[in-house]
Amino acid sequence: MTNAQPNDIDQALSEPLVAPFAGWVVHPDWAERVISRAYDNLSPLQRQSLVASNPYSYMNVTRSREDLFDNADLSHEDLVAQGAAALTRLLNANAFVPTGRPALYLYRLTHKLGMQTGVVCTVPVQGFGDGRIRIHENVHDERADLLTAHLQGVGATSSPVAMAVRSTAELYNQLFDITAAAPADLEFGSTAVRHQVWTVPHDYTESLAAAFNNQVLYVTDGHHRSAAAVRAWAAESTNPALARTLAVVFPDEQLQVQAFHRLAVDQHSRGTEDCLAALDDVTEVTPVFSSRQARPPQRGVVGLYLGGSWHQLELPPAVGNGAVNGLDVERLRRSILSPVLGADELAQPGAVEYLPASLGVDELARRCDAENRVGFALHPMTVRELMAVADENGLMPPKSSFFAPKPRSGVFLRVLGRGATSHLPAS
Repeated sequence: MTNAQPNDIDQALSEPLVAPFAGWVVHPDWAERVISRAYDNLSPLQRQSLVASNPYSYMNVTRSREDLFDNADLSHEDLVAQGAAALTRLLNANAFVPTGRPALYLYRLTHKLGMQTGVVCTVPVQGFGDGRIRIHENVHDERADLLTAHLQGVGATSSPVAMAVRSTAELYNQLFDITAAAPADLEFGSTAVRHQVWTVPHDYTESLAAAFNNQVLYVTDGHHRSAAAVRAWAAESTNPALARTLAVVFPDEQLQVQAFHRLAVDQHSRGTEDCLAALDDVTEVTPVFSSRQARPPQRGVVGLYLGGSWHQLELPPAVGNGAVNGLDVERLRRSILSPVLGADELAQPGAVEYLPASLGVDELARRCDAENRVGFALHPMTVRELMAVADENGLMPPKSSFFAPKPRSGVFLRVLGRGATSHLPAS
């Protein structure tokens, strides 16, 4: 992320941290067809099937190469053009309805582990540079570049960057008052996760936005989207529509964090025994009899899948005293992935792939067998650990944390007045 210059900061700080926007919301009759499942919860094959079978899924707008069949040669321009065409199809079908006024929204997810209620809003892109919005993960440039081209060429966004804010009684009270006063405007989902949306009444909008004054926001999901917003704004700093980006902000105490497991390619192409010996040279590796036994019971222990068998691996001690250095994802990267396997996840696209823990360690094993990879099952971090890294301006490897359940794409639409929305006023 770029840093704001001193003469920019005073102007940036005058901008509200959380602000309403004149967005569009999916029509209830279209919700089932348009709203797409969380991208990271789906395998490439599942995304391909969804895109091919449902032309109205919002995933057709946000597609990447792996979401399409036989798409290896598609350029960013091709993908953006197809995304713009998919958005035009949705707009022509009147799948989204303009709200007609700047508004905030509440987005609630109810699931077996609890409930989280966030505020859907826009936040200032300059906040990423002046310290009001803090990140904690590195990004892959290719993915960030594609999302930047998407903003510039498609001309709308429907995937809010998920953020956390430290919980306060004032925020909790306002969220309760608004949701208790009226039924939700939109409901969808399943018995596993129930999604509800409220439009914040006009007389609550100012006070709810003010509840975020003097607060810091922490990106929990959407680092590539955040990077894309920064890059698009840097390229067109005179475009007011790009000065803010779509976000949903949740109280930190309500969030559930899961791990992202790693699937690495041994760049030395060793057999199972030689690879195990190389790992055993740097740390203790213990065979176990099942995937259940391999699940890491605590920090510092990683489940290892290699050559059809499960093991437990103790991570070497942290190098350095920073908050990021003590995290399992960083200890794994520094002591195992790069030095032992030669898999530099920061510099080698594809050397390390990621699997959300919600898909299970058996899926990790299946993919390792199919792709000849080495699997690492990690223990999740906490939200406060994430915040500590961000407060120190530390950066974890990509895909270090997985927040579930997630807000969906295709619920809200923020129009940027360009590309497929060039005939519409920006919101």
